[in-house]
Amino acid sequence: MAYETTPEIRARLRRERRARGWDIPRMAHELREASEYPHKMPTERSIIRYVERWEDGQVRRITERYRILYAQALSMSQEELFGDGPQLPPSPGPTEGDVEAIRMMLTALMAADRRFGGHRIRRQANDYLTDVVEPMLRGQAPDALKRRLFGLATEFTLRVSAMHLDADQLDRAMSLLGRASSMAAESADTTLTAWVLSRRGEHEMHQAALTARPNRRATFIQQALAYTEGAAGVARSAPPLGRAFLTTKHALAWSLTGDRARTQRVLGTIWAAYERSGSAEEPDWMDAYGYGHLRHEEARCYVNLGMGRQAVQAAEECLTVRTAARPRAFTLGVLAIGHAQALEVEAACAAGHQLVDLAPKVSSRRVCIRIGEVLDVLTPYEDTPAVTELREAAEPVLQGCGL
Repeated sequence: MAYETTPEIRARLRRERRARGWDIPRMAHELREASEYPHKMPTERSIIRYVERWEDGQVRRITERYRILYAQALSMSQEELFGDGPQLPPSPGPTEGDVEAIRMMLTALMAADRRFGGHRIRRQANDYLTDVVEPMLRGQAPDALKRRLFGLATEFTLRVSAMHLDADQLDRAMSLLGRASSMAAESADTTLTAWVLSRRGEHEMHQAALTARPNRRATFIQQALAYTEGAAGVARSAPPLGRAFLTTKHALAWSLTGDRARTQRVLGTIWAAYERSGSAEEPDWMDAYGYGHLRHEEARCYVNLGMGRQAVQAAEECLTVRTAARPRAFTLGVLAIGHAQALEVEAACAAGHQLVDLAPKVSSRRVCIRIGEVLDVLTPYEDTPAVTELREAAEPVLQGCGL
């Protein structure tokens, strides 16, 4: 059976989709996933065309099957969504107190993730995003408050995406980046758009690190350059510290090409911006980043360029301020690789042991990947007792990660 859709219903479908920060491809994906048997559904490309035509009125009838899927995907009743019965009263709109509560929850989840990581915290973050943050985007509120809420929702979604990237769950991380992009547009905050682009570039670099095929790796790096260049361009209008942070991934992408001159030129712009920090108000989300993060990313660039001594200096300075377990583990990995590149094998193994000791405490697959990278760079010295001891200490940790 097919049902007529009125202009009001079509507007409601658009409004509910946008309130969740979903673009049309995302809506099509959610409709397909809402089915009990997604593999028996039309392709997402076909469903995208359906959604477009339903929303713009080219097709004014919708089947009962898709009414059910819409209601399930949007977590609404058919009556509420399609207006077949008495309309439910609108939920109360968000308040300033709601925004502050979400900010407090995000801060708590970030602190727990940085200290412990793991699927439980990731699940809590996902549930809070789905059950609290996204539904609140549907409520009525003054424009200024609504933009703040969309900005905070963007930040929340980016953080959850990073948690999934840390677990090497690339599809989920990508899906969340798509939602964050739509939310950032609604927030009218260009720094958030730049942050989404920067994270997208990081996603490409992660895939480049995992592939063993040179052509695929080159493609991922080129895509990372494109995304991070876009982020750096948008970030030119950001306050100084935000501009420095948003440009770091562009330097990292260039370092993967082996181009020292271009990498160091971008690093120069980052530190020039950092020197002007404090001259303008920074976005709230920059509170979690600062000197330690910039120095860590610089150390990663030097490792990619084979500049071990410079990487060691940057990483050691970073560790003086980077105290949370998971970020510290990443920097210890960079430090170990830098020492190995500088032919300081004993120092590399010492940093490697610190990394191995931290790894079980933070439940991060990317940390395990970093341990593997440390062992790879020490392969020429594997007959050295210190390297043998490190490899033996790392073996149970890597087995636990499935590597």
